[in-house]
Amino acid sequence: MTLTTLIAVALIAAPRPGDPAPRRELPKDLESAPWEELWVDQCKDKLTAAGQTEHYYFSQRNRLQSRKLRGHETIYCHVPQASVWTYGPTGVRYYGFSMFNCAMSLAMTRFERIAQEEAHRIFETKSETPIKAIRHLGTYNCRRLREKPDKQSQHSFGNAIDLASFYIRGVGTVDIQKHWTARYPYLEPRQEFLRSLVKRLRAEQVFTNVLDPTWDPAHTNHIHVDLAVLADGLPSPALARTLAMPIAEDDSPRDGGTTAITEPKPE
Repeated sequence: MTLTTLIAVALIAAPRPGDPAPRRELPKDLESAPWEELWVDQCKDKLTAAGQTEHYYFSQRNRLQSRKLRGHETIYCHVPQASVWTYGPTGVRYYGFSMFNCAMSLAMTRFERIAQEEAHRIFETKSETPIKAIRHLGTYNCRRLREKPDKQSQHSFGNAIDLASFYIRGVGTVDIQKHWTARYPYLEPRQEFLRSLVKRLRAEQVFTNVLDPTWDPAHTNHIHVDLAVLADGLPSPALARTLAMPIAEDDSPRDGGTTAITEPKPE
């Protein structure tokens, strides 16, 4: 087999993003869906504008799960416009099955760039994208909150991720459980990275909730981030910012040109 043929086979075998699955019809006993406000118009164009163009695909399973917990009403779980990631837009490899709804996918592109900037700044790396991989403890999971079973988890909508560790070139592993509080002076930069990352994610309203190991004993080994629709009972500014992210539009002339990125007009 020639080199040209091998390249052609590899290109054919490489996964393509495809298009997001259409809206899912609601069960008859549901008047509204808790995931409906997470729907993103022109999802694929927005992800393209955010730099996420490959190494992911839109799942077409469009499944709806239900789960009943004794003493509680049935919950319904669904990931609208579900996308499955292996790598992010800055080249980060995700270890663990990573499935997000479109809104959360867009927020993750912002998260990834901020994480790279903080790692580059604190560890003074030559590369501007020193984070090579991220290990997490889960994205989609149809369940209620473990500590508050009267509420449904954002994981039920592919709307959260539990970050466990980062692998950084020239540094090694930065583990939330081991390095949130540095035991030795030489580990202090790792502690600084984790805490400055959390601080920026909150300040720049990348996510609705950013729960670090100081939140409660259930978060000692990870940082939970999500894009819940409500923050303290009010509409989430983080979700609003995410839904307003720019759209990539190919309006170039036939004889060439570049792809234009336009900001949506405020409503």
